[in-house]
Amino acid sequence: MRRRLAVVPAVLLLLTGLTACGGGDDSKASDDSASIDGVTVSGDFGKEPKVEVKGLDESKPTSDVVIEGDGDELAEDGAVKVQVLLAKGTDGSTIQSSYSSGGAAETLQLTSVPSWIQDALTGVKVGSRVVLVAPVSTVNNGQPADQIGLKADDDLVFVFDLVEAADPVLSGPEGKEVEPPADAPKIVEEDGKISNLDFSDAGDPPGEFQVIPLVEGEGDAVKDGDNITVNYIGQVWGSDKPFNNSYAEGQPASFQLTYPGLIKGWLKGLEGQKIGSRVMLVIPPEDGYGKKGNPSIDVSGKDTLVFVIDLLGVGG
Repeated sequence: MRRRLAVVPAVLLLLTGLTACGGGDDSKASDDSASIDGVTVSGDFGKEPKVEVKGLDESKPTSDVVIEGDGDELAEDGAVKVQVLLAKGTDGSTIQSSYSSGGAAETLQLTSVPSWIQDALTGVKVGSRVVLVAPVSTVNNGQPADQIGLKADDDLVFVFDLVEAADPVLSGPEGKEVEPPADAPKIVEEDGKISNLDFSDAGDPPGEFQVIPLVEGEGDAVKDGDNITVNYIGQVWGSDKPFNNSYAEGQPASFQLTYPGLIKGWLKGLEGQKIGSRVMLVIPPEDGYGKKGNPSIDVSGKDTLVFVIDLLGVGG
């Protein structure tokens, strides 16, 4: 649904779209050190840190708390609003940073990140700065990151500022179930997960945009510009297989609710919906991929799209 930086996918999926928390707590400054040999991180909490490396060589993920906060400890299934900087372990140069983006900190759900990030942050107090060093091979499924000039045995340096506690992302829709119209596409499940949509009783596409509530959530209403966490499936009306399905992938996706970036139909259908909701969106071409369609997912300029979307969380 949106472009993501495909350098070290397992982690940059978490980082793409992260925005910075305005200001910072000047009373909390780094001690200009870390117990990890070969890396020094300095700067005030909430402000962009400086990373210096010399002889850094870690063979497995290693973390250290360089500023200790005084908030609650994070549970292994907890959530926290974070700022993140990612730097090369070879020279300390920044690859990606949320601090300079100028927006609100983004919610990180510990159950939705790789285990080595979960291990580094579990038990750490909110208000802390954590330095995490991990080999490229750990982050990038054993592969080098050629796009940024790093070998598989080079290191990556992550700096996490745990800005404030956040509500955990839901594991599924929560709220009052709503009976859909009889002629709406049917949801098909396999092993408890949505696998596809069945159009056998749905007839021809309706021709107009539709929002069909399936579960009415009771959480916060999402708005234009929010960073949302969702599970979703997308399928062309009348087709047999989805072109996108995060349920099958086993991990929710995160997007900024904005156009351009997402198709217009997502913004029209999701703005104002509450966390916990499940909605079906019927999206004609003009609110989808337009006259050109999207050949990469076999969507033509005449196709009506159907999405089922679970709203699981919203960032700050």
